[in-house]
Amino acid sequence: MLDLSILDRHERICLAYSGGKDSTACVYLLRDHLDRINVVHVDTGDLLPEMRESVARVEAFAPHFVRIQTNVGQWIDDHGLPSDLIPHSQHPIGRQMGEAGTVLVPRYTCCWENLMLPLWQWAQDNDCTLLIRGSKSADMNRLPVASGEWQEGVQLWLPLQSWSHDDVFAYLRSEGVELPRPYEHSVNSFECARCSGWLGERRASYLQAYHPDLYADYRARMQLVLRELQRPMTTFANEIAQMGGLQAMLGEPHG
Repeated sequence: MLDLSILDRHERICLAYSGGKDSTACVYLLRDHLDRINVVHVDTGDLLPEMRESVARVEAFAPHFVRIQTNVGQWIDDHGLPSDLIPHSQHPIGRQMGEAGTVLVPRYTCCWENLMLPLWQWAQDNDCTLLIRGSKSADMNRLPVASGEWQEGVQLWLPLQSWSHDDVFAYLRSEGVELPRPYEHSVNSFECARCSGWLGERRASYLQAYHPDLYADYRARMQLVLRELQRPMTTFANEIAQMGGLQAMLGEPHG
């Protein structure tokens, strides 16, 4: 049984809602209390159409639905493409020396600026003292902040902290909640349709199958990333080859 007593200790409450399965589960767990919860959605301008439909369904019944609009496309034009792999050419010294072609930024930098920070600023600007998120221990090796902890006057509550992915899917099925199509493809959906980071989300196969226009744009972005990485990757591969090759190196005990 979910302990809801934490709600009674706060007057201004917000729930971070992405449209994904975990935040949707939070909305339904707390649906009888939404009259005192701001359901806050950050729209980066690059949501999958399926995710927009999911968000719209919750917006239709949440009495205090808040949409924060950001522009990740413009941000990328101004600051660079997010990537899971950042070579030396992207360091400020490398850029000063003219090593960079396409500018790349770490994936978390883009997520922070376009998703996390706008939500956090809204919570603080609106005097929220409780922030509810759908984050789970199963999502990462270590949660940055545990449920119940305070940061800058805001307490974090993770009602799903101990849940597994299967727990979330089972709960949503029991509530008759229709999940968007990306969940037929993966246990997680995409925050941004054409993000050039988060490679483990297998974005290419999904976009190619269902959104060819988005796929073409995503592929063009990945070409830019690949060209930027080609030189350091080639140099790295040559160095590994001098030491017996990839399989030999990985097969040896750690020195």
